Amino acid sequence: MRPIFFCKMEGTGNNFLIIDNRHNYLGEEVKPAEMPEFVKRLANCSLGAGADGVIIVERSGEYPFAMHYYNQDGSEADICLNGARCLVSYAHRLGLIREKGKFISASGPIGFYHKGETISIEVTPPLDIKLNFTFTIKKKKLRANYLKLGVPHCVIFVDSFEKIDIKELGQAIRNHRQFKPDGVNVNFVKTEKDHLFVRTYERGVEDETLSCGSGVVASAYIATKLFMTEPPVTCRTRGGDLTVDIKEKLYLEGPANVIYDGVYYYG
Repeated sequence: MRPIFFCKMEGTGNNFLIIDNRHNYLGEEVKPAEMPEFVKRLANCSLGAGADGVIIVERSGEYPFAMHYYNQDGSEADICLNGARCLVSYAHRLGLIREKGKFISASGPIGFYHKGETISIEVTPPLDIKLNFTFTIKKKKLRANYLKLGVPHCVIFVDSFEKIDIKELGQAIRNHRQFKPDGVNVNFVKTEKDHLFVRTYERGVEDETLSCGSGVVASAYIATKLFMTEPPVTCRTRGGDLTVDIKEKLYLEGPANVIYDGVYYYG
């Protein structure tokens, strides 16, 4: 068995395992076809280190590095914004970047600004925006909103979380025919006077996570479109606060922290 070194990081409770593969470190042990199974084992809290997702850092000719993101279930996603913020902090720690710049992801170039423990990420413009549509689930009509921020999001505004089973309802919406074939991340949003409170069911994790960066941005963007709030928007999650600013471009800002460096023996 070969030791595989990783860094575990968290951004407002959303946690990730980051592996530096710029020199094909995984090549001999983990073939491309084996990557989904490798990720599933590594991200499993019983069989591996446990995480919401796994980030593989690769070489890039034009940029300091490339980001490849895998969900907990081994599936790939174009981007994870909390993961991207953690990756910027990790790359800064390795000396790959300075205060600001860009790296490449499956969703395209990602601009960033690093200042101490606060990381700001430039978010790609939303696509396929649909406001105030309805669909029926469990004989109940729900009013929702939809957009893509690299990954698809359904945003539903609620008066209270007290009577909502986030996992049960989130899973039902995630798999609803309205969002086939890819499914959707589901954001339940409660508006307060000076902030939004966002809870997210994430596909790929298939459960509620403590925070979801793209979910927070999607929720803030929709809330401004519906004149519920104005930017910059403070978004509270169960894992901490994030700020979304909406100018000519979208920006997500918040903390990213190292939990520990570890070794996983694979084989």
